[in-house]
Amino acid sequence: MAKLGQYEFPEIGLTDSIELARRIHEELRGKVRRDALAIALRMSPEGGGFGRWVGALRMWGLATGGTVISLTPDGIRIVGHSNALEAAELRRKLATSVPLFNELHERLGDSGVDQSVLAAMLQEISGAETENVMYRVALVERIFGGVRGYLDGSADAEVFALVEEQAIAEARESETLSHGWIELRYDDGALRVKETMANLDVLIATLESRRDRLIGDE
Repeated sequence: MAKLGQYEFPEIGLTDSIELARRIHEELRGKVRRDALAIALRMSPEGGGFGRWVGALRMWGLATGGTVISLTPDGIRIVGHSNALEAAELRRKLATSVPLFNELHERLGDSGVDQSVLAAMLQEISGAETENVMYRVALVERIFGGVRGYLDGSADAEVFALVEEQAIAEARESETLSHGWIELRYDDGALRVKETMANLDVLIATLESRRDRLIGDE
């Protein structure tokens, strides 16, 4: 992991870290000795590259441990999620695991900044030396940029699109609307989903979105 002042942050992005957690879950039963994991990744257990991967797993809240690396409950849930909405909610929770990124999000919101402004902001937050900030700013920009959509909510539209696509695919697998399914029909489409708590939340969000659109058209 990298450091600016008292702030530590992962050098591996959340998506890549989740993929490693998936390998640990599927290939190594969710728990593995550090040296065995290094062998699986074809890395040296004492090398900096391997340390960055393990550090990222810990910082994103995906795994814990020193000699033995174990997936956290969130780590297990994110690799075993059943739908896009659950995955997005988990990613949003994991994205808040890094204090430095939370500080940046509070200051930036959804505003865009160039790298020089970001560097100035990082120096103000961390109190780190200018040379260290300039050395790390590109890395912060890349890793923070990968989770920013979950922190500011801008990923929501994409998430609901994925959920709707998944729901339609599930509906096509069933020729009739059998017990335990709900169907929502409207002029420009239809949404058929299994009756679960998560899918009911999706239906409610869809209806609220369409209501807001109608209000805006009035």
